[in-house]
Amino acid sequence: MQTTLRPLGIVKEVVEEIGHEITYAYEDLVFVEHNDYLIQFASEPNLLELFFNTECAADEADAIAQKVVPAALSKGLFVNRKGTYTMTEDAGENIRITFHS
Repeated sequence: MQTTLRPLGIVKEVVEEIGHEITYAYEDLVFVEHNDYLIQFASEPNLLELFFNTECAADEADAIAQKVVPAALSKGLFVNRKGTYTMTEDAGENIRITFHS
């Protein structure tokens, strides 16, 4: 089984550079404070996929993307604005994330 190394440290620098904070990282997902957006590591090593919460206003999502993309690019990462997502509570304390492209 091959393990893929993901540039979480660099993503943390990018997120902090634009004034946000990572609250949780799980497998290929990076959750950012207030859940306005999340970042998913793509199968390509230097590619990130950016999803916005459906509850995040469109103008705010645009403003965030305009900061994330150049900050990531300056560190050698490419960002693909992928779509939106919703989070709902599932059975127990589980969270269900549904992605919308």
